[in-house]
Amino acid sequence: MTANPTDGPIHTWFGLSYCNYQVLHRTLMQSMPIEWQERMVACLEELREAFEHIEQPECFEVKAATEHIVNEMSDAELKQAGIVADPYRGEEPPAGLDEEDLAEWREMYEAPEGPSYSRDGEELDGHDRVLLPTVDPVPHYNRGRTYIAPAAAAVPAVPTTTKDGEQ
Repeated sequence: MTANPTDGPIHTWFGLSYCNYQVLHRTLMQSMPIEWQERMVACLEELREAFEHIEQPECFEVKAATEHIVNEMSDAELKQAGIVADPYRGEEPPAGLDEEDLAEWREMYEAPEGPSYSRDGEELDGHDRVLLPTVDPVPHYNRGRTYIAPAAAAVPAVPTTTKDGEQ
């Protein structure tokens, strides 16, 4: 057992990601068996009560997205993400160059390590990961009316007990 709870199962569950939050689909949780929902709500209530003394944001905005590595994105994806690629690292070609001289200038000034990237004035590394909005494939919970059957193997069988105490 670990001496430091921050190195425990939750830390391990997140793996090597740098995620700061776990987003859970209400539709999927409401589709789980009632016994599972009761355990989940009990854990969530326990967590909420344990940190009532900590100021928390009023709400969050969560959007479905896909993750992309900046230097692997297409021009259309870069544009959608508001990312500007600069293969010449801030250098501008002199005015009045003909096509041949412009091609020569580009070859001379193009950064060998690839372009620099920026979004909203922030410089990005080509290996940075960014998100592009997408449609959420899980349907809205629709006031509790949306049900998606869980995979049978994912839902543990709950032993039933008779009035006589037999299973």
